Amino acid sequence: MRGISDYAVVYDITNDLERTKVDKVLQGFGFRVQKSVFECRMDKKIKNELIKRLQELNIKTGFIKIY
Repeated sequence: MRGISDYAVVYDITNDLERTKVDKVLQGFGFRVQKSVFECRMDKKIKNELIKRLQELNIKTGFIKIY
């Protein structure tokens, strides 16, 4: 599959409400491999959409990393 890559999305968020929102967004893009780690197979367009959706959450109590 050309242009498609696997990514690990990792988060550490202390606020329950913020963590739940992040979890719901990530469920739409991939699957959980650990409690706070999702594996997502995405092309550039979908990855940019994920980044946009996560930025819109305006998380204040932790971090989200995409590897």
